Amino acid sequence: MSERIAAKRDRHRSPGEGSVYEVDAGGHRWRGAITWTDPDGTRHRRVVQGETSKDARDKLDRLRDELRLGTIAPAGQGVTVEEYLADWIEREKAHVRPSTWRSREMHVRCYLIPTFGKRPLSRLSPAEVERALARFTHSGRPVLPNERLGRRPKDPAKLNRDDDGGTVRPPKRHEPISPLTARHVRATLRIALASAVRDGRLGRNVAADARPPYVPHKPVAYLSADEVRKLLDETQDDSCGPIYAVAAATGLRLGELLGLAWSDVDLAAETLAVRRSLAVAQNGAWQLAEPKSARSRRTIPLPLVARDALKQRRVVQEADRTAAGTAWQDRDGLIFTDALGRPMRPEGLSAAFQKAREAAGLPRVRFHDLRHSAATLMLAEGVPLAVISEWLGHAGIAITAQHYAAVVPQLRREAADAMDRALQVKGQPTD
Repeated sequence: MSERIAAKRDRHRSPGEGSVYEVDAGGHRWRGAITWTDPDGTRHRRVVQGETSKDARDKLDRLRDELRLGTIAPAGQGVTVEEYLADWIEREKAHVRPSTWRSREMHVRCYLIPTFGKRPLSRLSPAEVERALARFTHSGRPVLPNERLGRRPKDPAKLNRDDDGGTVRPPKRHEPISPLTARHVRATLRIALASAVRDGRLGRNVAADARPPYVPHKPVAYLSADEVRKLLDETQDDSCGPIYAVAAATGLRLGELLGLAWSDVDLAAETLAVRRSLAVAQNGAWQLAEPKSARSRRTIPLPLVARDALKQRRVVQEADRTAAGTAWQDRDGLIFTDALGRPMRPEGLSAAFQKAREAAGLPRVRFHDLRHSAATLMLAEGVPLAVISEWLGHAGIAITAQHYAAVVPQLRREAADAMDRALQVKGQPTD
């Protein structure tokens, strides 16, 4: 108790003296912070940690002594953005899913280091981050060393000529990225700099202070009930037909579908459990991994369409296994495999879906939009949004509402009509 009282007193110290505070309710970790401003107006912050408040106060006292003697320097001094991010991204491997790490590693390697790499970490500013994000969305990301870009125009008249009449290779450049991708790059930098602030290497998170690019709202694409039925009818005899049916009936993500094993399905109980997902590993290969989030681990009831498709798939797979003999490679009991028992490649399945969609004369949608189609059909049938959110494995109902905001208003009139029917006075004439 005395440690907490002392910590409260520390919170009211004069500027530059520092403060000590408890990190968690258990009292096992204490953190101290000190801030100061250089004569040129640059503000710095250092953070220390201790097992007790006394440990943290003692470390702060030593920092104050160094500050008075002029021997203290900002933790980020001399460290470049490139040096810090290279170390941070390696440490991230142990804390995030492989697919998440690969995405962040690509942001660091292709966007952040080429843009800010030589800048001192302590000198990075929110304005610099905002300018870089704007440049990415207008001119594309930086070209990496030894990266080959640029194609010769098909029209010879568009070829650039040098003084001797020879052709000049078009300048290297990348296509502009979408504002949403720019937001993701900013998010990676924000997470990286948050670690630097936590460790006392920075006094502020400039990526958090930088304004993200505006992302126009884009309604989700989906197929109507009639269009889904047409797709399933047209692909009934297709080798990929069962996976289209399961996707449309359950709304599972592509990785979740390809990670399904027969042990996850209980046809007697008419349920399906999502326990794994096929995802990209850190080395770029495909492997079975944990689902996207904790809420992604779920058990859902199986509609009749999905049950029939799974029964059909089992018959086809058994025939493939018999034909392959000793060449059969599946050791995980996966449901959706190729003729040799290897996991289906997501890119190959997406390409096959596009061919099937075009052959059926359906609107241009992605395979992932079968997930949106399932959610939209459930909404249209009056399934509560909370149930749909849990069914789809969303992190929260707010995400579900945001995704299908364009569909929900269409159902409000139906809700009002339902209230009229429920509250109608007996004998009262109807319109």
